[in-house]
Amino acid sequence: MWRVGTKALSPAPSAGGSGKGGVFAVEPIACMETIAHIRRDIVLVPCDAARAAAAGAETPSWAAELTAAALLTLHLDSDPTNSTMLWERRQLVKEWVTGGWATEGADLGNDEVRWGPRDVTGSLMATGSDNDKNIYAKFRFPCHPVVHRAGLGLAALTRSDKAAALAALECRGRHFRAMRDALFPLVHTPSPRPKGSARERRCWDVADTLSRVLSRATMLQLDDDESSTCAVVPLHERLAHCDARGENAKLVSRDLRGAQAGGDDHVVLVAARDIEAGEAITRDYNLAPRLPGDESDGALRLLLQFGLPATAWHGAGP
Repeated sequence: MWRVGTKALSPAPSAGGSGKGGVFAVEPIACMETIAHIRRDIVLVPCDAARAAAAGAETPSWAAELTAAALLTLHLDSDPTNSTMLWERRQLVKEWVTGGWATEGADLGNDEVRWGPRDVTGSLMATGSDNDKNIYAKFRFPCHPVVHRAGLGLAALTRSDKAAALAALECRGRHFRAMRDALFPLVHTPSPRPKGSARERRCWDVADTLSRVLSRATMLQLDDDESSTCAVVPLHERLAHCDARGENAKLVSRDLRGAQAGGDDHVVLVAARDIEAGEAITRDYNLAPRLPGDESDGALRLLLQFGLPATAWHGAGP
């Protein structure tokens, strides 16, 4: 599915607690040297069916299209053009366990905490409604109590402004609700959960998939017209976050050495600068696409969207 050069070490699927990291240079890699070839047909990009499904969202967006593509990959019965390719891509998407902050309820505390994980409806992203400000105003809450408590905790963790943390959480919730009704029919068999109707569990699967897509997406130029599309590229989506020097690896849409080196059939990960032996191969998650209207930045965004731990923030401000 991808070929990693002899100078880099490929990660295990569970690399790192956040699912990021684990790719290292085992010997020096020169600037512009190829690190890995990734087959184009396993790169997750929106197909026509995904775009059609996402067009039914209240607020169409790149995130809705890419989430639809991931759901189709997981639940489509067969692809008459290439069933082997679909199986391979499905296995890669199935490996997505981690996502942004609070994809897992444990991020909200233990089950005994009031307005914690036991009070979410499926997940934090799926908790609440667009009318929560009016519903909870009489209790002097600006939003759903679970979301409010999570916002305070998120602000404390990232040393961010409380209003900014809450706004970022509410932005995610609005985008999920805008695509929920359009995308849940793509979930044929919902994940097993201890509670919830079949429809609710299908909706919660949309929320979890959206969070995992947001934590992995990148911009990639695939065509000759110089336009970029949002995509999830295997191996690249696992890379660690860069340090203050910036990312040391970049995606190139094709190997310029021609068909013998992979040509148009592969996306290529190349060294953006000289990389020392033992150094992690990295990408800059700050350059990843964001939800429309999301104004989070620094540590707040790195934790909320990508699930990156404090060790990856490198002193990033709020």
